[in-house]
Amino acid sequence: GPSQDSFLNMVTKAKETGKAVVVAGCVPQGQPDRSEFGSGVSVVGVQQIHRVVEVVEEAAKGNSVRLLGQKVQPSLDLPKIRRNALVEIIPISVGCLNTCTYCKTK
Repeated sequence: GPSQDSFLNMVTKAKETGKAVVVAGCVPQGQPDRSEFGSGVSVVGVQQIHRVVEVVEEAAKGNSVRLLGQKVQPSLDLPKIRRNALVEIIPISVGCLNTCTYCKTK
């Protein structure tokens, strides 16, 4: 679809710069065996996003990393502790609600 094409075009343009390229999220997770990313592109799936710094550091050293496992991280269930009543703490979304119209992983 158009979103996937746009994503692949951005990956191609990024590779043309000669710099390390790291892609992350549901699109690369939905197509782990696709060759469009090519060599030299590191891939981080939705369940490994907490390791993105590690992947970027490895990519900067010239190494390609592919983390696409489906291991679900346990919920931390930590309480919200506000220091400022005017600031809301919003959790980062993890998971899938199957509502994206451009979804490649459904």
